[in-house]
Parts: sequence; C-alpha cells; structure tokens
Amino acid sequence: MNLEFKEQVWKAQFKSTEESAAFEDNLRKAFGLQYRYEAARLLIGRSLAEPIPPDPLPSGTKFYNKPIPGEYLFGDYDDLWLCALIIDGKLSPTATVDDFRSLVEAHWARGHQLLKEELERCHGNEIRLIQRLSELLPESGVDTGTNDVPATGVEGEVRLKVGSVSRTLDRDEPVDFVLNGPGLPPHIALMGAIGKGKTMTGTQIAIELAQKARIPFLFIDPKGEFVADGRVVGPLASLGARVSGIEVGTDPLPLNFLPPHTAPSQKIARAAMRLRDTLAMCCKSPGDLQKDLLRTAIQDVINSRGDRSLDAIRDRYEAALLANGKSGTDSIISRLNEMTGANMPCFEPTLQPAQFFTRSWVVSLHLLPEELKRLVTLVLLDAVSAFILEQADSPVVGGFRVLRHLLVVDEARKTLREKRSESLVDLVRQGRSKGSVVMLLSQDPSDFEGETDDFTSQLGTVVAFACNQSKRGLGALEGVFGRKLQAAEFSDTQLEAGVAFVKLPGSLPQRIRCWQPANQPA
Repeated sequence: MNLEFKEQVWKAQFKSTEESAAFEDNLRKAFGLQYRYEAARLLIGRSLAEPIPPDPLPSGTKFYNKPIPGEYLFGDYDDLWLCALIIDGKLSPTATVDDFRSLVEAHWARGHQLLKEELERCHGNEIRLIQRLSELLPESGVDTGTNDVPATGVEGEVRLKVGSVSRTLDRDEPVDFVLNGPGLPPHIALMGAIGKGKTMTGTQIAIELAQKARIPFLFIDPKGEFVADGRVVGPLASLGARVSGIEVGTDPLPLNFLPPHTAPSQKIARAAMRLRDTLAMCCKSPGDLQKDLLRTAIQDVINSRGDRSLDAIRDRYEAALLANGKSGTDSIISRLNEMTGANMPCFEPTLQPAQFFTRSWVVSLHLLPEELKRLVTLVLLDAVSAFILEQADSPVVGGFRVLRHLLVVDEARKTLREKRSESLVDLVRQGRSKGSVVMLLSQDPSDFEGETDDFTSQLGTVVAFACNQSKRGLGALEGVFGRKLQAAEFSDTQLEAGVAFVKLPGSLPQRIRCWQPANQPA
C-alpha cells in the first residue's frame, strides 16, 4: 500500500450527515458503545456488505459539524479498512484522499439508512437486529444449500392507493384497497397503451407497497427508464439506499442461481433441466442430443466444487460436443458466449439467492439485444420463482398474510407470450401462500390471450388505462372482472388521460382517476 496515501488518510477528517449523527447517538446508547467511531464503523461496515458501491452524496448534503479523524475512524485495522474500501470503490492508483473521503462518507450515509430501516423492521429489538446483521456475514464451513429466510414484511394489513390521486371518477371519493386480506389474490396487472400512465402508476404502487410492507423487490426494466450509469433514477430513487440499480451489459447481475453441490439430487436435476429448457428456448431448434449434453454439463458444474459460472457451463458443454463428434460451435454456444462476453457480461455467481432476493434491485436491460434481453429475463424469472416457491408458507397474522417479496415485470407481454416458460405462471399461481406479490405491466388485455383461467383469476387487481383489445383478450380478463367485458370500456372516450378502469379485490369494477394530467386542474 502507498504509505504516503495511508498517512494522508490517517490525518484526514471524515464527516457523517446530520441525520446519521443523531441516529448514531441512539445506536451507541442501545449497544453500549463508548465512542462515536465505533458506531461509525458499524454503519460503514453495513454498507460494505452491499454488493455494489454507494452513489456519491449529492451536493448540498448537510454534514455534522464534528468530523472524526482517520486515525480514530479506522484505528488499528486501518490497512483492512483501506483495502476493503479501495477494492469496493474500485479506486485507481491515481485516486486522491478526497476521492477516498467521498467514498467513505457515501458508505457512512448509506449504512445509516440501511441500519435504520433494519432496526425498524425488528420493531426496535436490538437482539433481533444483531441476528439480522449476522445473516449478512460471509458464509463459512459447509454450504448447506438452504434457501430458508424469515419473512421480511410487517404484520397486519397492507393498504394501498391506486396511483397518486386515487379517487373515483363519478363521486370523487378517495380509493384504497387491502392487498393481503383473507382469500384475496395479491397480484397486480396494469395495462395501457404507450403514454397512458401505466408505468407511472405501477411505479407509484410499487413504491408504496415496498415502504408500507417493508419488503424487497425485483424490478425488471427492459427499457432502461429507471437506471442510469448504474444508479437508480426517477421515482424509484426516492427509496434511497434500500434499492440498487444494475445495467446488465455494463455490470453483471451478482446472482448465483445454481443450487450448491450439497443440495438434494432431485433439486440439482430440476435446476439443470430448468436452465437447459430456458437456454434452449432462445436457440435455433437444438436437437435432443444437444439438450441432453447441456443438461449434463449444467449438472456437472453444480456438482463440482469449483467454478459455477456460465463460462464453466459453456466450456463443459463445448467439450461434450467435441467428445460426441459434433462441431464445437452451435446456437447454444453462441448464446452462452453472448451472456459471458467481456463486452456484455450478464451474470456473476457472487450472491446466493437468499442474499440477492432479500435486497431490492432495479435491473435495466436496455443495453442488451432483444434475444439476449429475453434470455436474461427468463433466467431471472426462473431464479426468483425457484427461490420463492421453495420457502415455507408465509405466516398469517390477524387474518393478513405477511408479505415477503415484490416482483415487477415491465413489458410483460413478451414473457406472457412465451408459452413454454412456466416460472412466471407458477409464481402467480402458487406465490400467494409464500408472501409473493407479482406486478405485470403490459399494453392491453390481449397480452393475456392463451393464459389459463387459473392464471388470470389470480390477478386480484387490474388497472386498465385506455388500450387496444381483442375479443379473446377481453375474454381472458372476464374471470378477474366477473362479467362480460366490452371493448368500449377500455376506449379513449371512456378512459380520459389519468383515468383507468379498475378491478380491486372484493370490489366491483369502477373508473378511478389514478393521476392528474399537468394540463388539467386538480
């Protein structure tokens, strides 16, 4: 390590935000910490447990007026702290002490937000907070392969609005609804033509749900509306440190979606077949031999104790092709090359599913070509479905099921029309008992053509802005609305800007003003 740089860090002054300083005082009292730097280390360390660096603090951030010198902040373990922070922030050899200070203070601020939220989830119970923090420590010893994770949501009813306005059109009365009530399907579908407000309204509902239920979410963003330069932007940025943004193609998704070698053989076989089928869906008619060799290659990688990446699967599959007298290049190899290329990495086996899906992510796919975008979406859906459906049932407290996770799929029509993909359908059908909520954003009812009545009946809430429709598409939603639907009910004349035709759990369909156009008076 550069000793001059280390000396400069030793003498530098580091500041917390005003909000963090107040929280640290309470933290010191709760845990019996004597010095400010002890609480600061806890917050910085908590932020370092996240898989990606924090966003820089915005200009105008209000800092506490009593800084902590580097010699006290890092103490006798300064070499370890410096190494961890420099590696995490990917600081170059030319980085200055100011660069390092900015990184530390960003970690400090994010750690405050994360720890404050976790203490709230634990209802102020410091012992439970310690247990939650211990779950973030790197795993040691034998990997048991368990995906068990306690419910993360709050107990009691979760009541939501339908957009920012949420008032009936005919009587101008406020509207809200209970998402997790007894016997109510929790899943939500929003549809509407481009520019009608479905994404805006869906995002508002997702934010309110994440805040009220205190659950993590996975937002699949094919158009790249909510991530820029690896940072969450737009309305979702209001959630702060609790959500991370990934632009797939620039940064890989830090998800190890394969089960460990210690998992039961049936689970390993299912995972291998699922990934085989997903890869095959995005390839040009692979033959039975190719699919069998691919399944075996995936299973061999899972059973090994070494590299578990897609690169390893590709290499084993390629070797198997050559051993069977086949060319070392086919459509499966091409797809795997696209997913693992240095210019467009898609996955990196860093976090186990229980670590990944108990955090919130916005996954931007706009950098990927359409076929690769489709493949990454399908792999993600396989992973979240496998993780959620392996959990024990979420508890029901006072008649209300505790929620655990929200999945949001934008441009869902492309996935809904993938008839051979069962993961999303399984999650919608079976996820309610596990505390899962699925939100689908699509363009019109015809996107649900071909889905079974059992699937569509699980959509407890449908928010339809003006959109195109077909007879078959309307028929697919009759189970949700409980009656025959007419095309005129979804027309521009019936649904002016900001108004949607809405079916809420336990209520009759009605027109609701979800948002107020800027050119109309409130």
